[in-house]
Amino acid sequence: MKNLLLPKKIIDSKNAIDADKLKIAKPLQIGLCEPDVTVIKKGGYVLLDFGKEICASLRLLVRDCLGDRQVRIVYGESVSETLSSIGEKGATNDHATRDQIFYISHYSDMTINQSGFRFVKIECVGDTELIIKNAYAVNSIYEKAYKGKFTCNDKLVNKIFQTAAYTLKLCLQNGMIWDGIKRDRLVWIGDMNPETLSVNCLYGSAPHVENSLNFVRDQTPLPNWMNHFPTYSLWWIVNVRDYYFQNGNIKYLEEQRDYLKGLLAQVAQNIKDNGETAFPFIFIDWPTHYEPSDPDQDKKLDEIAGTHALTVYAVKCAKELLTVLGEDWSICDEMLAKLVKTKYDVRKYKQISGVKIVAGLGDKKDAELIVNGGAKGMSTFMSYFILKGATSFGYEAESIEMMKDYYGAMLSLGATSFWEDFNIDWAENAYRIDRKPVRGKKDVHGDYGAFCYKGFRHSFCHGWSSGVVPFLMNVVAGVEVVEAGCKKIRITPRLGNLTNVKVDYPTPFGILKVEHTKNADGSISTNLSVPSGVEIVK
Repeated sequence: MKNLLLPKKIIDSKNAIDADKLKIAKPLQIGLCEPDVTVIKKGGYVLLDFGKEICASLRLLVRDCLGDRQVRIVYGESVSETLSSIGEKGATNDHATRDQIFYISHYSDMTINQSGFRFVKIECVGDTELIIKNAYAVNSIYEKAYKGKFTCNDKLVNKIFQTAAYTLKLCLQNGMIWDGIKRDRLVWIGDMNPETLSVNCLYGSAPHVENSLNFVRDQTPLPNWMNHFPTYSLWWIVNVRDYYFQNGNIKYLEEQRDYLKGLLAQVAQNIKDNGETAFPFIFIDWPTHYEPSDPDQDKKLDEIAGTHALTVYAVKCAKELLTVLGEDWSICDEMLAKLVKTKYDVRKYKQISGVKIVAGLGDKKDAELIVNGGAKGMSTFMSYFILKGATSFGYEAESIEMMKDYYGAMLSLGATSFWEDFNIDWAENAYRIDRKPVRGKKDVHGDYGAFCYKGFRHSFCHGWSSGVVPFLMNVVAGVEVVEAGCKKIRITPRLGNLTNVKVDYPTPFGILKVEHTKNADGSISTNLSVPSGVEIVK
């Protein structure tokens, strides 16, 4: 069966006989006479590697289970997490049980717990002895093929794109966009922005976007704020705009009319006459989130600046939507007239400068702040805004190199999907996530993390880290939708040091094919194959 995966490798075993036989495909039926089995004796275990991050359950085909018949199954996104116990370095069963003891019967075919993992430890408890035919992962994944594609002359950039796309694909679960497949199996509207942009680029459309936007809308009657964050209600406006511009689904937009108007009136109440915002709680990104106990005053001031910029951006998006709906947009002009009275300088955080630039408020100084220090200070959630912001002011090569250093470091540590958070400094003296702990080296999973994702609670597959997909397709390849439904598209390549870029971009009219080639004199030649119904504009 296509969704059944065999282990690729046995990382480790103890008191186990013929563990390698678990890598061999066998008939999916337990029988009375099973010659090719693995025996895990009392106190023993096997540690399996399925080769890549998956959202899956474990299916065990067992000939015999003797003694106590108690088997502990532990999933992990890293080898070190799989070797941990609940409570150790933040290891949890939050959102999806990944560490549990099961009663296993003889001649059984059992499917156990779905979670996000790459590694599995099967361990005998007490005097249990397990005679097992196979241990398959039952993979749950959105099966539609990518329509959108990106390739270039740089192999690392290609691998980053492919891994980001796979990360997003894994998080398309249950008809929704989950933020994570191990922990954070929730719909977070702010986190959905890079995810929505990635869906636009990879599929053109997917029901998960509408379902998620509607789910949280329906769970958030006004005057409540989505996910309890006022800024996430602002992100809802941005997401509806981004989704509508890609697909031109006017029926869906009509369904948002009343909520959009009511939300805008509520936002307007939180804008002071001097242009400052007065939301009861603000949040842009975890690394920039200020708490009263935090001595970092730059963080406090930057979070205020970021909230102001996001408010401007959301109000501009709302104005576009009200225009399409034939509604009076004067409330947007009134809010913008107030908001522009206040200006903020970003002190420290790249993601704040990125949001400020994309909102139309940033300048060269913001772009310089972004590229200063390279990949230091990058953010998985806000990578699209950071990289697009710097590129908007001519830092094309610098942005691509930042992306390569940042995301490439995760790959060098064994990542097969991109993480909830990452600090480039974590890579120093750290061992790979597909290795057993190494004395004298740092555990990039158990030893790091912050805020609500400390240690092993940290998710190593988070959809919000897919923002490099729209960065590469919409910014580097320069495919910019300028009229809803992809009726008009502008092509403005920003290749940096890349010399060849090929893109398939999905539109409601078919696939737009773009190829850019950098000539010896630095000019760029572009070849296009444009579906009927799409107009290329300057």
